[in-house]
Amino acid sequence: MYSLSENFIRATERFQDKVSLERGSERITYGQVGEKVRKLAYFMSSLGIKRNDRVAIILENRPEWAEIFFALAYIGAVAVPLDPKMSQKDVKNIISDSGARHGFSSKETHKTVEPLKNEIAFTTLEEIKCETLPPESFKRAPMQPDDLMVILYTSGTTDLPKGVMLTHKNLCSNYNSLRQMGIFSRKDVILSILPLYHSYALMTTFIAPFFSGSRLVYVPSDWPERLGDYIKEVEPTVFLGVPQLYNMMHSRMTKKLDSVEGFAKVYIKLATGLGLARLMLPAIRNAFGKRIRFFVSGGAKLDTNVARDFFKLGFKIFEGYGLTETSPVASMNPIKRPKIGSIGRPVPDVKMKVMNKDPDGVGEIAIQGPNVMKGYYKNEAKTKEVLKNDWFFSGDLGYEDKDGYFYITGRSKEMIVLSSGKNIYPEEIEKHYSATPYIKEMCVLSVLKEKGKGKLEYLHAIIVPDLEFFKERGEMNVRKVIKSAIDNLSKDIPPYRHIMGFTVTQEPLARTVLGKLKRYEIQKKFMPVILEDRREEEALSPEDEALLGSDTGKRLVACLKDALDIKSPLRLNDSIELDLGVDSLARVELVLAIEKCFDIDITDEMIASGIFTVKDMLLRIEKALGKKALGSGLPSTSLGTGVAQKEEKAIHWSEILQQPLPEEFQKKILLQPNWIDYVFTFSIKGFIWLFFRIFYRLKVDGADKLPKKGPYVLCVNHTSFLDGFIVCAGVGFRTELDLFFIAFRRYFVVPIVRNLVRRARIIPIDATQIIEAMQGSYFILKHNKALCIFPEGERSIDGEVKEFKKGIGIIAKELDVPLVPVYIKGAFEAWPRTEKYPKLHPVEIRFGEPVSSDALLEQGKSLGVKDDDEAISTAIREEVGKLR
Repeated sequence: MYSLSENFIRATERFQDKVSLERGSERITYGQVGEKVRKLAYFMSSLGIKRNDRVAIILENRPEWAEIFFALAYIGAVAVPLDPKMSQKDVKNIISDSGARHGFSSKETHKTVEPLKNEIAFTTLEEIKCETLPPESFKRAPMQPDDLMVILYTSGTTDLPKGVMLTHKNLCSNYNSLRQMGIFSRKDVILSILPLYHSYALMTTFIAPFFSGSRLVYVPSDWPERLGDYIKEVEPTVFLGVPQLYNMMHSRMTKKLDSVEGFAKVYIKLATGLGLARLMLPAIRNAFGKRIRFFVSGGAKLDTNVARDFFKLGFKIFEGYGLTETSPVASMNPIKRPKIGSIGRPVPDVKMKVMNKDPDGVGEIAIQGPNVMKGYYKNEAKTKEVLKNDWFFSGDLGYEDKDGYFYITGRSKEMIVLSSGKNIYPEEIEKHYSATPYIKEMCVLSVLKEKGKGKLEYLHAIIVPDLEFFKERGEMNVRKVIKSAIDNLSKDIPPYRHIMGFTVTQEPLARTVLGKLKRYEIQKKFMPVILEDRREEEALSPEDEALLGSDTGKRLVACLKDALDIKSPLRLNDSIELDLGVDSLARVELVLAIEKCFDIDITDEMIASGIFTVKDMLLRIEKALGKKALGSGLPSTSLGTGVAQKEEKAIHWSEILQQPLPEEFQKKILLQPNWIDYVFTFSIKGFIWLFFRIFYRLKVDGADKLPKKGPYVLCVNHTSFLDGFIVCAGVGFRTELDLFFIAFRRYFVVPIVRNLVRRARIIPIDATQIIEAMQGSYFILKHNKALCIFPEGERSIDGEVKEFKKGIGIIAKELDVPLVPVYIKGAFEAWPRTEKYPKLHPVEIRFGEPVSSDALLEQGKSLGVKDDDEAISTAIREEVGKLR
């Protein structure tokens, strides 16, 4: 049966008393839908809508959407579904292109289309009158298989939208293919959350399940925030989603599992490892309802790790493939024999073939069958490009394995061909670099940029950082962390696939409704920013304009410009780090400047936690002010760039360092070891020394140069997790008892280690505890102890000694303590940061002569460094480098 209206009537008669459409407390049976659609079709004819007329539908997912669509099929009209969130301009363009003269809208969407009343007559749901039974003479329009049923406008990723013409035959044949696979039945419950104006949702959450007798449940538009609640309430049997949705679900599941500790964690690993999660972890399954049979993913490529984890947790998830032009399902993984990572085999009555294969068997995937579109509406040239000899050329690149399963590698139009002839699929690069949790979204572009007398070609990434994850980890240096992650991941792929530049934005990247990146839009928006090395400009909302123009906003802008010596205009979305150039130490200085500016008390942790932009800072200051209205006149100390004013607001580190150390922080510092500490230190040090002597053939040079007692600071290059242990093995027992280490807390949260850090004289800090770290260092050195610091702040990506942070210069200058250069050789080869596990390799630690802060200051100044603190840190880096 290649008539949509015939299939509809058959379903309403066959499942007459069964619930078909549901929304909240409203439940409509198949028989009631059949009667209502006939009345609605009669009402449409009274409006003048007739066979072959184009009729727009701009509605949210709801029962009326389904009823209007079937009513149009009943009278032979052509549906033109529209995105209810579409701009008025886009709606106007599509209406103009399609020739639609009638349309249906809801109260909410009518606001968008009301100004178009001179071009198209829209009827709201409230204006529909379906009380009158149509006369016997009112008959269903007889339709031919090739008659047009719907024009779907694609939101392309590399091009402008095109109107795809799908016939009754196209849609009915695709339903028949899914019916033969046994995907839906009368026992199924479908949660309709994907937008019905897209072909994937139109077929898989509406037409096919409706014709199969399933119950279709519609939920409010707040479903993204309440998805878990709706799943428990509806208890769907088949869940249809897109990769972006499954990524979100997977992230939530893994976060919950990662939070489990102790035996429970072992239990979960055992359950998932043995494939017994279905039996051993019923709570996880119940979160998705007790009746779920399987999940289906389509619309974009599903992450294989996500699919694998779903199966491990006892869920079945099947990936399919198709395009709007193929109605849409072209292939799907068989329910009994799925292959993770593949898009499955062609569905019944459809053929697929890989055309123009390269030596690796990769070519363009072509599709043939009754599901292939009639063509692009009013666009014969584009139609001829893709329809050749009864085959539809998809534009997707992929290959077929020996079992007939197909795999997608990328899109031909999105493929980047470098001048070297190398082919790059941006999706593969994005997937590789998105392995770091610090990156939320990424789009890779090819950039050709003028450089000197020639041109530079490279891969550039537009990156949306996961600021929530940054907050959780207490990280503030967004660019530094992302660059470090990119450098780390680059080690695993060939150089021509490396990201050589990136732009950070806080705005979500443009995507299609199914989550695919709209690359042409992203490129159009960001390429000028990349080529001209300028910042992304964004218009302020009226609320943000009012915020920036408030007394607090004006005062903050003046304070920031003064403290940071900024001449250019400031914007609310300016990143504190990326745009204003504020690193962790400068942030401390900025916080204290703001305290003076506003006469308020805000701790470093309060400012650091979740403060990434000028807007974040402004809102936090308003909160600290207790929402008290500020006077219109600004105090003189907050404005101007005069020398006196600058001096008045200068930040004196001596004052900061001499502040009393919080009692909680003092408890972490073991100044007076007892006999237990002696035994512990002797035992642990002896074990570490023996371990590195035997397995790493440790050599120690210059340990006799170390001062007999503190205070002094060991400044060590940092390339490996082994570095701290090597320092421990390299110093003498007496030195070890007085030597303290500053380290990031996240490496010492394991319960066993957490209980030993105090005896090991390790002081764990968060990235937000900059003041405490500096004050703690001062406290230790003031008590004539020694301190070990890795001034680079992170492990080197290539083994070279990187720039030293100026914190070491501040400590040396303010306390006038000597710095001891230390160089570790071989640790990078033994355990670089790009490797999960260490390997055996000889290591050596070399100690240099202690150098006074005055000598280092003089040396740094001779190198042309103006700032005193930076001069000392630069000079001690030079001394470390000499030990290589």
